[in-house]
Amino acid sequence: MIDWKSYGPIYTVAPGIKKIENLPIIEFDDQEDRYLNLKKKSKDNIYFDDLFSEKHNKAICDKFNLILSNEYPQKNFNFKNFIELGYSLQEDLAVFHRSNKLIALHVSFPSVWIPKEKIGLSFAAVHQPVPGMDTFLKNEDKYVQMMVEATNPIIRYVWGEHYGYFLSEQEPLDPKTKVMHTERQTFIGIPDHDIGVFLIRKKVMLYKDTSKNFKEWYQKQVDSMSDEQKKYKIK
Repeated sequence: MIDWKSYGPIYTVAPGIKKIENLPIIEFDDQEDRYLNLKKKSKDNIYFDDLFSEKHNKAICDKFNLILSNEYPQKNFNFKNFIELGYSLQEDLAVFHRSNKLIALHVSFPSVWIPKEKIGLSFAAVHQPVPGMDTFLKNEDKYVQMMVEATNPIIRYVWGEHYGYFLSEQEPLDPKTKVMHTERQTFIGIPDHDIGVFLIRKKVMLYKDTSKNFKEWYQKQVDSMSDEQKKYKIK
């Protein structure tokens, strides 16, 4: 099931950042095996910038071991590095450095973007293709610092659509089949090491299986878009 009720009534590129409140930082559900098996089959999904160090690697593992032991004490995890961590979670992961640089990616479920094209880029460069974000991106350093300093995790939600596969290209569909996807994006700061970890929890649903309420909401989103935004967002 997609997380569409967390979105506003009209389309916006505003960050929409919220406190995580009582939600778990990391999500597991009855689709865990499916997600993890698809990750194992993924190709071209892990990238590092030269700035990523062993200290970053250890700091991330220590942070996530702490989170997971608190939220899921009954589960056994045995990851020793960033790569193994990524294969243990349903979320995809990205790491931003305080210097405004994307320094690590473990992304098996990208939403119509190519991970290898983003590694090493600034926050603004990563988001540059999105119409309407010019004003927002002028304050890119503010958002990078917010991400790094988010010792209490914060979240935002985004949505989109794609065709031809379900959760990943390892689940092919007819090229004309429309799929709705949503992402819960969670920011976890590790300021002592000048990094912020960005979790992307993607969920999908066939458009034909969505409810009447969703379809009405979706049409309002589309109607509120500029022509440029429709060209980018509506496939």
